[in-house]
Amino acid sequence: MTPRKPKIKTSWAVLLVAAGQSKRLKSPVPKPFLFLDSKRTLLDLCLSAFKKVPGLGYVIIVTRKDYLGRAGQALTQAGLSGIVTLGGNQREDSVWQGLQVVPPGVKIVLVHDAARPFVSADVIQRVLSETAKSGAVIPVIPVKDTLKVVVGDNVVKTLDRSTLRAVQTPQGFEVSLLKKAFLKLGRRVSLMTDDAAVVEAAGIKVKVVEGDVLNFKVTTPDDLKQAKERLAKNKR
Repeated sequence: MTPRKPKIKTSWAVLLVAAGQSKRLKSPVPKPFLFLDSKRTLLDLCLSAFKKVPGLGYVIIVTRKDYLGRAGQALTQAGLSGIVTLGGNQREDSVWQGLQVVPPGVKIVLVHDAARPFVSADVIQRVLSETAKSGAVIPVIPVKDTLKVVVGDNVVKTLDRSTLRAVQTPQGFEVSLLKKAFLKLGRRVSLMTDDAAVVEAAGIKVKVVEGDVLNFKVTTPDDLKQAKERLAKNKR
């Protein structure tokens, strides 16, 4: 018998992180605002994906000062309720800024990198359902390559691939839990590379659900080319 998914009794919010500088992409325009076809940006595709999942009550877009207006336009065009706010110097600083404007009464927030335009409604729903049960959840996929620890020119250790997973977003959290973790770590949050690391460092267990290989992050020019090809293929 297939277990029933828990019902989400309250609306949930998504916090879209779109404040990066796109250094590795070497683009003057932040990744979320790059067009993948003649009409849609990475941010547009993210908004479209989250809109498909029932119960979405609010969208928070955290971005750079020069792109506050463009983010607001994207939110309006998507027909979603929400707010655009200014990000911080580091990723987790931006997430903390976004948490400050999550509306009262919203118990669950999903934090998503706006540079992952092909997140599916299925992944979002899996994260959302498990967050309702566990409080802190990340989507993961298996690691295909052999991974080694290297110092200088020397291999120090080969890691056990069977225990390793590549982490994606959205990462789901009870709002109160995530805020407490940020407050407990203080300035150390700026050193963290994802929200789950903040929660883990605060001593809170994080559950995992199945991610999706198509939910890749656009980081390099090759990634951007792959994203454009993927969208063109989807349209065909």
